[in-house]
Amino acid sequence: MDVESNHDESMDEDHEEDGYSGDEEVADGRVAGSGKYPMWLPPGADCSGDDATFASNFEEHFNVPERLADKSASVVEAVNDFHFAMINDHARNCFYRSALQRAITPGDIVLEIGTGSGLLAMLAARAGAGHVYAIEANRNMADLAVQLIKANGLDSKITVINALSTHVKVGRDIPRRADVLVSEIFGTMLLGESALTFISHCRDDLLKKDAKIVPGAGCQFISLIESADIKSITSASNWGGINLEGFDALQDTCNVVFTKQYGFRLSSVPYQNIAQRIPVADVNFCTDYPSSIPNERRIVVKAERAGTIHAVMAYWEAYTTPDSPRSDPAEVMSTDPEATRDNFPRDMQWGQAIQLVEDVSAHKAGASTRPVPLVVAAGDALEILARFSSDRNVMQFEVNKLES
Repeated sequence: MDVESNHDESMDEDHEEDGYSGDEEVADGRVAGSGKYPMWLPPGADCSGDDATFASNFEEHFNVPERLADKSASVVEAVNDFHFAMINDHARNCFYRSALQRAITPGDIVLEIGTGSGLLAMLAARAGAGHVYAIEANRNMADLAVQLIKANGLDSKITVINALSTHVKVGRDIPRRADVLVSEIFGTMLLGESALTFISHCRDDLLKKDAKIVPGAGCQFISLIESADIKSITSASNWGGINLEGFDALQDTCNVVFTKQYGFRLSSVPYQNIAQRIPVADVNFCTDYPSSIPNERRIVVKAERAGTIHAVMAYWEAYTTPDSPRSDPAEVMSTDPEATRDNFPRDMQWGQAIQLVEDVSAHKAGASTRPVPLVVAAGDALEILARFSSDRNVMQFEVNKLES
């Protein structure tokens, strides 16, 4: 597998602009944090200016329970979209519990980004932390985490900080730099929720130089797949003697779309790999910055079998440490469809992502007003261009068949 990178050399070497847009004013007029502010905000973050309540989504004669009426609409949506599934992904919980037990030395100060329910903070406290500081950007979620932590008898060991992590300061919010950082701020795409932006900020401003970070590393993978079922819901076909193929002129082959948005589990959809397990972003959370990832990466692979490449399928793995053996299931948390086949909650919180594929050469040549399928033979050399947005949160893929 050949890889080439086009690095963005315009990004500051001292990383001051890695994922931050400077001193920005948010909707309520407050300055959003010391010249370092992430471009992506978690759902319902108090500093986002999104003040819509859950009740405001309904007409007045609709029933809304009092327990929900004044809560952030974005947070209620997020909790019901993926938080319940996340909490009930028991393999995920075991991954974090095991990693924290190995990372924490009795008496350590542990920092958590995005505590949500407080589950990971409680696992850290039970693993022997001297004290845990759990950061949560939404006040409703922070209040709920406080209640759950108290209900579990750990309120003397855990302090919930209602703020964005980029607003937290040593000496004001936490007494000293932390010994351990734990977070689970991954999206369907590994970096889709600014994980590297938030973690690198914590490394610089809130952690000791030798702090342990859980998870310590991760890798974004893709596979090139053929699937008649995916084709059947993403393109038009003739029916009843009526030609509908021209409708494909509007087929989107530019955006990465989550399988949840399509409404299916990839682990339950028949597909075949034409090229599989291709790493496109290997991330070390202990050292990397957003600028460590190039704007574009070129990878050349061989088609393992003949067929039509209908889609790029994206999934990721997270590892307890950068040096963890990647073949050890206890050291790996994965969204590979084979890993989620018997884990329904993981598919419902993360799942995978797909981007439809067309023969770009035909499009560039102006040969067709609708997408032309990319048909390959076994052994064909394939060029993959993996592109990253400036904040590294969004990806796009292009697949080309190289001349033999």
